[in-house]
Amino acid sequence: MASLLFFLAISLAMAAVPAAAYSVTVPGDLDGDMIVSAEEVAAAKTSLSAGKITAEELAEIEHIHENYPRTVVDTAGRKVTFYKPVERIITREPDTARIVIALGEGDNLVASEQAVKACLCPTTFGTFDAGCLECYHEILDRRMPYLPEISTRFDIYYELIASLNPDVIITSGTTNVQDFENKIGCPVVVAGGDGWTYSRENGLFGMIEVIGDVLEREDEAEELIGFVESKIDMIRSVGDTLDDGEKPRVYFAPRGAKLGFYDPKEGRDFTRTFTSYDPLDIAGGKNVADGAEGYEINVATEQIIAWNPEYIFIACSAPEDRDVIEWIKSSPDLQSIAAVEDGNVLNCIYPHCRGRPADRNLINMIYMAKVLHPEKFQHVDLEAEGNEIFKAFLGVDGVFTEYADYLVWPREWLNGQGA
Repeated sequence: MASLLFFLAISLAMAAVPAAAYSVTVPGDLDGDMIVSAEEVAAAKTSLSAGKITAEELAEIEHIHENYPRTVVDTAGRKVTFYKPVERIITREPDTARIVIALGEGDNLVASEQAVKACLCPTTFGTFDAGCLECYHEILDRRMPYLPEISTRFDIYYELIASLNPDVIITSGTTNVQDFENKIGCPVVVAGGDGWTYSRENGLFGMIEVIGDVLEREDEAEELIGFVESKIDMIRSVGDTLDDGEKPRVYFAPRGAKLGFYDPKEGRDFTRTFTSYDPLDIAGGKNVADGAEGYEINVATEQIIAWNPEYIFIACSAPEDRDVIEWIKSSPDLQSIAAVEDGNVLNCIYPHCRGRPADRNLINMIYMAKVLHPEKFQHVDLEAEGNEIFKAFLGVDGVFTEYADYLVWPREWLNGQGA
């Protein structure tokens, strides 16, 4: 109860947080214009000789003189200017936090959204008593359990954000940008992009590029993009050689099926699908919903029957979710579907987590390729690939091994495939 009252108090107080709460102090700037001139660098060198500053402080001043002010164009086309290097970062969602960590700036992440704790290292939401617990306790130099939560799915705690004195707030959407600028006053950067769309415009690569520009991690951003592209190329090199007739028809249920065919509260479940999902296309599958109007759509069971998929992938976010496979296979309404007749109804990795996690969707791509074309991808070790992908984004070893054991079905599938 006390915790609830605390957060209610923060919510009520947010209107009182002034933009003036944020101020910029630029090392080496003597005249207050937030720009370090050549004359101010010379003054800094004199201060070094006099023992008033250190060599490291002089190096920082020289770096600011050479590289700042620095203007970044974010994915919303907004120009955002920085007057010194970013040292204190707040992200608004797990997806942007993941990229900050992947680019080597996790030490500077001072807070994020509530779900970041369960979404980066997949764990049970809110309890952290099962899942990738080694990752959870190792990531961010063991700070994850104590990382301040600046928002939930429904609320933003502006007063808490202001108290953390961020140098930048990185968000994936434009909805709250004006509020952040008015109430906090620090630079706000929109780094939007779909974690399973592999492009620079409206995709993962654009998100990585913008965050790399903000953090002066351009080289690391290109390396991360190159890493993702290498995994895509590994699968696409086979998928692109397939004729349409060699690509199985696939129905993808990205929201799982734990509540049956349809969840009236959230408007989604087994009958919710995507008309486009890059990992499936690259893996050499033919999305049966391709060409339907819309993007994330609800369809009737009669439509799924008419599509007659040869494979059905049902997303699984927790161990108990795997039980829906038998329910789908035994459903009287679906017995005529080829996937059900042939036993090709399988779990896959849940592609969401308060966003669209790039690492999990990349692993989904490799897994789907191995399921749909086992003879062509027999040489690909899914567990090794999964661990490498998670490490590239989170900096922690063995995360996929932990995740496979937690979800159960990936471990059973790996053992059955001998992969």
